[in-house]
Amino acid sequence: MGKITDIQPQARNKGRVNLYIDDKFFCGLEKLTVLSHRLQIGDEVDPDALGTLVADSEATTAFDKAAKYLGMRPRTEKEMRTYLEGKNYMPETVDATLAKLKAYGYIDDAEYCRMYIETYRHKSGARKLAAELWQKGVARELADEALQELDDQSEEVTRMAEKYLRSHSPDKQKLTAYLLRHGFAYETVKSALRALDVAFVNPYDED
Repeated sequence: MGKITDIQPQARNKGRVNLYIDDKFFCGLEKLTVLSHRLQIGDEVDPDALGTLVADSEATTAFDKAAKYLGMRPRTEKEMRTYLEGKNYMPETVDATLAKLKAYGYIDDAEYCRMYIETYRHKSGARKLAAELWQKGVARELADEALQELDDQSEEVTRMAEKYLRSHSPDKQKLTAYLLRHGFAYETVKSALRALDVAFVNPYDED
């Protein structure tokens, strides 16, 4: 048996506390867990039994927080791991929560890639989409596989060029650089501008 000697609020997360048994740090846990199980300083506890109880309770609260986080928008596995780790959950709780989310289909990086590309393909080319997906922690092979389904983006480039020309002077070099910065393929930009009767100018050519 051991004695709970202190329960201190965490400095970075006011919704969680640090629990000490026999003057030694035991674990971090939700305030709700402390209240629901009536844990108080001075209580005699079995550390093994308490560890099991806390793990079950933490898993429930971690899953609830993860579900609310997903309610804002879809997340990659890396984004969710970073979020849960930022809430100071134990590594095993984070791993178990992610496994449960994936089992339920709430987190699916391959599907995330497909949805992300479909949503942003109208304003970003394959190179930029790939970089954005990598930034979000998606494995390169998953991003590359999803981008293989991205068909010719001539229509997207044409629409962006037309929109640009409505509000900017027809500077050929600036327009070309603008489209390339958005990640569209060199040949696609060249072809689209030719169709618009705008001469293609490679902004990276030396004078």
